[in-house]
Amino acid sequence: MKKVLRSLIFVLVLLTAVCAAIPVFAASFPTKPVLAVVPFSPGGGNDIVIRLVAKYMTPALGQSLVVENKPGAGGQIGWTALAKARPDGYTIGATSQPSMVLVKVLRQNVPFDLNDFKYICNFQIDPLVWVVNKDSKFKKASDVVEYAKKNPGKLNVAGDGPQSNVQLQHLVNSKALKMESNFVSYSGSGPALTALMGNQVDLALTTLSSAVSHIEAGRIVPLVMFYDDKIDGVDIKSSKEVFKMDIPSAGTAMRGVAAPKNTKPEDIAVLEKAFEEVTKNPEFREQAKSLGLIIKFIGSKESGKLVEESKMIVEEYKPLF
Repeated sequence: MKKVLRSLIFVLVLLTAVCAAIPVFAASFPTKPVLAVVPFSPGGGNDIVIRLVAKYMTPALGQSLVVENKPGAGGQIGWTALAKARPDGYTIGATSQPSMVLVKVLRQNVPFDLNDFKYICNFQIDPLVWVVNKDSKFKKASDVVEYAKKNPGKLNVAGDGPQSNVQLQHLVNSKALKMESNFVSYSGSGPALTALMGNQVDLALTTLSSAVSHIEAGRIVPLVMFYDDKIDGVDIKSSKEVFKMDIPSAGTAMRGVAAPKNTKPEDIAVLEKAFEEVTKNPEFREQAKSLGLIIKFIGSKESGKLVEESKMIVEEYKPLF
């Protein structure tokens, strides 16, 4: 009897050891819906594009993307919440560059750091353009530069601000083109364009998405786009073509998503692939086009690099804001 018991105990110990040696495979990520925090109010540009992406996400990710708005303080509240979220891949957040960088670099006591995030991707861009009234004395971009140099401090340029991506691009332009002008801040691109069309300013620097309806209606005329890459369907000369020099497109709005910094690399890779798949969906692209959204996918590695480059530029121009 004792031999039988010893044999049974031996078998049990052996089975326990074997079972312990067999790896337990968890179900592949994700196994439940993923939350996307939008640090801006419903109906804004960031909210619109992430909700459109969410509409097409389930087939690509295998789970739904649930959007939750946490607006306030120009994005600071939502980005802070994202930085403090559990890094399990199930909470991500909408990013808007260089706005996130501007908030961190130009403000005091911001409770998040740019290194608190793992940047998954960018998928929408919105370049900035110089536009003038249809009856403006400026017929081409070089006319603007020539006037500004001959009349230092007299050129009034309207734009969304202050401390915005538009003002950043204005400062970059001024240095590169060696021109002195006044940046007139408005509470959004809409009011800035209204001021331009009301002849209250000479020129406006604005996002292409804000200007396109007025351009198509013939109310304003684009002179140059501060973005060098070719964009399908956009027939506006780039700053490199016009000025024959490289002017950093520091103010170009780039929208995407990020996760808390300690999120597993393999989960980031799954999310990155899913977002890329959505941007290739013909139906998604067609609907984005109808909303005036320019879709351009930029992967995780490059997105992180762009944040670092943006930070360097903002820190360089910080004293001028």
